[in-house]
Amino acid sequence: MNITINRKRSVKEVGDLVSTKSNKLYAIIEDKGEKYPYHLLCLESFTIIESYDELPSNQEIEEDIGEKLDGIYQHRDSHITLN
Repeated sequence: MNITINRKRSVKEVGDLVSTKSNKLYAIIEDKGEKYPYHLLCLESFTIIESYDELPSNQEIEEDIGEKLDGIYQHRDSHITLN
């Protein structure tokens, strides 16, 4: 798998990708109209890890996944290729 990403400092919008020190990848998705519309989605298992009422902070994400973040990236500038 090849991943090309441009680094961001914190979650700014829906679609942002979150990577961890152990090379796991997550995405922030939105389900409009729900009480907790923002979700942290694990891209390895395609499961929702946590739901939020507003975009989560880096610290909230680290607490929910139990490990340190390596970076947050804008989805428009990122490309994932599966081999």
